[in-house]
Amino acid sequence: MNSNDENWLDYSKETFPLQVFRNITKFDLLSSTVSIPQNSKTYIDYETLIWLKKAERTNKIPQNYLSKIDLLCSKIYPKHHSYRKFSDKKILFKTFSDILYKAYGYDEKNNTRGYGSGGALYPVNTIIFILNDRAVEKLKKGTYYFYPAGNCLYQLNTFTEETSQKLQLALYPSKKVADSNIAIGYAVDMRKVVRKYKYLGYKNALIEIGLMAQALKASLPTSMGEYSCQNFNNRILTSLADLDIKNSPIEMIQWLGYKANE
Repeated sequence: MNSNDENWLDYSKETFPLQVFRNITKFDLLSSTVSIPQNSKTYIDYETLIWLKKAERTNKIPQNYLSKIDLLCSKIYPKHHSYRKFSDKKILFKTFSDILYKAYGYDEKNNTRGYGSGGALYPVNTIIFILNDRAVEKLKKGTYYFYPAGNCLYQLNTFTEETSQKLQLALYPSKKVADSNIAIGYAVDMRKVVRKYKYLGYKNALIEIGLMAQALKASLPTSMGEYSCQNFNNRILTSLADLDIKNSPIEMIQWLGYKANE
């Protein structure tokens, strides 16, 4: 895309909270998972593992309350869990287009999208990594940017043998092959969020990523699944998307594809 396009703002000509931006980007780097083979979970010690057995998938009941009220719910609504085993079935271009629009697309009539954004900034960009030419009909392996207002994809680059090796280090450092041939990356425009809301903007952006991930999950047909992941090297992955690690870091990825054996 042309860097002079009016959609890409020149922040250098405006008053900008530079010190706040530096503090946020420094924290962002410190809080990111930098995965390397066989060493992606060294931050979890034995005592933490014991605690996790009690803490995972639970909520603490308040110690003080007035009464307990059972809700009138038949519990017939299924909960869609994460899937980590996908088939190599090719996704039709029409199906993939529908998924992207339902999850992230722009509704011109109501001037909104399928998820909320603090101050209507929508600072999170959707970056799509296609790892195989057979993953999606019409799409070659490479990196794509989904542009909501135009309901279109911009191909940012293609993958060579060299970049494919870097992709393995970035996306699945502890495995020989990826779980799926498609990964969605959520990249935050740091300058955009800091310009308006400073520290609050960064928090809003992380909340928005969660909303976008859920929007994608709700947009998939029943034959497809997904799972969100932070076990990747965001520095390498961001650079492979031709983005700057300080200005547009990829904070989370979401794998998707057809469910295995379905």
